[in-house]
Amino acid sequence: MKKRLFGFSLLVSVLVLFLCAFPGCDESDDEEEMEAMVSSRAYKGHENDIDSNNLVSVYPSLVGTRLDDCQTCHTGEIEDGQLVSSACDYCHKLLLDETGHTPIETLNAFGIDYYDAGRDMNALKEIKDKDSDRDGYPNDEELMAERYPGSEMSQPGQQVATLKIVTLDELKAMPSHSQFMLSNTTKQQFDDYVTYKGVKIKDLLDSQGIDLSGATGITIIAPDGYMKSLPIEYVDKKFPQPLFYSGLDVDTQGPDCGFVIYPEDMPAGLVDGEPISGEHYLIMAYEKDGIPLDTSYLEASSGRINGEGPLRIVVPQTDPGQPDRGLKYSPSGCDDGYDFNEDADHNAGAMVRGVIAIRIDPMPAGVEEFDYMNGGWAYIDAGQLIIYGHNVQ
Repeated sequence: MKKRLFGFSLLVSVLVLFLCAFPGCDESDDEEEMEAMVSSRAYKGHENDIDSNNLVSVYPSLVGTRLDDCQTCHTGEIEDGQLVSSACDYCHKLLLDETGHTPIETLNAFGIDYYDAGRDMNALKEIKDKDSDRDGYPNDEELMAERYPGSEMSQPGQQVATLKIVTLDELKAMPSHSQFMLSNTTKQQFDDYVTYKGVKIKDLLDSQGIDLSGATGITIIAPDGYMKSLPIEYVDKKFPQPLFYSGLDVDTQGPDCGFVIYPEDMPAGLVDGEPISGEHYLIMAYEKDGIPLDTSYLEASSGRINGEGPLRIVVPQTDPGQPDRGLKYSPSGCDDGYDFNEDADHNAGAMVRGVIAIRIDPMPAGVEEFDYMNGGWAYIDAGQLIIYGHNVQ
């Protein structure tokens, strides 16, 4: 059963036209009024969000803090007690499903109170003595303590998650593992056969002395809030050998039918339709085809991550099969049996790019979630990986 958690403020410069469909947003606001707003450090790409600006105008001490973010009024998506998508992903998901959903549906208790009170600076003053999330602390006290007033799981004085930090250099000093495999996408035009090099996740966690007894899974997190939860069995799992299919590139099939990218230097011994030799594991990769992964960055116009690194989680197929064309590129008219197959193992979707954190699930009771949405990009720049959660001390 899905629930909602964590806060975030209303969507943003890239969705200004959508926002102005909400009551309280006047399209006649002139440029002078916009320039007079305090500049919020809300989620990258959303710097001109009127709601975050309202917050830091009323509470100047929050400029640049974790509350200067969408998370203060919006919720993420929770499944089986774990956060499975950030508030940003959840909001965009509802907007993109074309079924009439709006960001209002992602508001937490504080966001609803702010919205109902008029969605302006006066609204924040009006609800300052209210306990929106009913955790025993008024909104004003939680805001001044830099705790989320829309989440009962965030309270003044609460312990935050203990973090272990591993540097890229430390990762590279650990025993490495390389594997040639298929990265099978769902929507993209091209699938890839690629060699990733990195560290087995089981070796990484062992190196940090983390006891996985009682753990239910791990969640991989990127700095834009994208996350993917994987079952705990994947940590030690030796995955089945992937299959190799040749001759599906553009040079062989032509621009209309070619859809697989092969590396220039192919491993020896590959046979069309046969298993790829070697062992395949869940790894934290830092190289692709012998080259360091390109550093991830946020494309402000789309709100999406570009680049893969410096770290990417690599997830082999659990059900090896042939590559297939992306959903948006099928039916192709090529009549060759390689159009999109909804039953195929599209493992690329689980391979989070720009990884900054591994959360061991479940989170300890009463401990507040790591604030990945603020400062997460600094871990990309520093080449650091965070590990936190269950049994991390």
